[in-house]
Amino acid sequence: MNVQSRVPVRRPPVALWRVPVARVEPVTPRMTRVTVAGAELAGFPGAGTDQNVMLYFYPDDVTLPDPLTLESARAMWSRARPQTRTYTVRRHDPAAGEVDFDFVLHGAHGLASAWAQRVRPGDPLIFVGPSPAYRPAPEVHSYLLAGDETALPAIAAILRVLPASARARVLVEVADAAEEQPLPSPAATEITWLHRDGLPAGGNDLLDRAVRGADLPAETEAWVAGERTAVLAVRRHLLDERGFARHRVRPTTYWRHGQSGN
Repeated sequence: MNVQSRVPVRRPPVALWRVPVARVEPVTPRMTRVTVAGAELAGFPGAGTDQNVMLYFYPDDVTLPDPLTLESARAMWSRARPQTRTYTVRRHDPAAGEVDFDFVLHGAHGLASAWAQRVRPGDPLIFVGPSPAYRPAPEVHSYLLAGDETALPAIAAILRVLPASARARVLVEVADAAEEQPLPSPAATEITWLHRDGLPAGGNDLLDRAVRGADLPAETEAWVAGERTAVLAVRRHLLDERGFARHRVRPTTYWRHGQSGN
């Protein structure tokens, strides 16, 4: 689900990138950061905010063409089609030639999560993209950013680009206090961490109740992402009960409760 912002967005050119991993670092007990770096990233059109790419995971016994391009990858789909997962670019540093991806860890469950737990520097990461990115409307000065831990990379990226004149109400659902992390921004921010403390991820109403209790100016622009049921509940509240204009609410589903995810 993806509701377009009113601000025009130009789609960046889509390409395949095969880049070596430079660093693997823990962010919190349940999140790890994988940094890829190299000359291969020259020309990567990073745009901040919720820009994402599609990660390609091939079986270990597959011989990939050289060079591996989007065209050559697609040409071999009949005999070797990768498993894919969509991930947000946490940080893009064009001067250093680096891109960060943050992975929520689920033990042995989840294709990308399992990969992030075994990856080592020097291993390649293949991804296709990037997508268009959310552009905060320049005339808006009040924002709601809400989601679970899967939305944290995008929330962090959005906060980095908000102007100092803006105010942001940030609501983030995480497993417990150990999962909190710094979310710096030039904007004035009020950040509330919603701890599940044993409640299941998905299938709870923490985010919905927090949004309902938040003091939000009528001209607020809302960006909401995470588990589908929670995102839809927040969207309904903002549109039907608060009367937010449709173009001021951007909901995005990252995963569904009860289905295998990342």
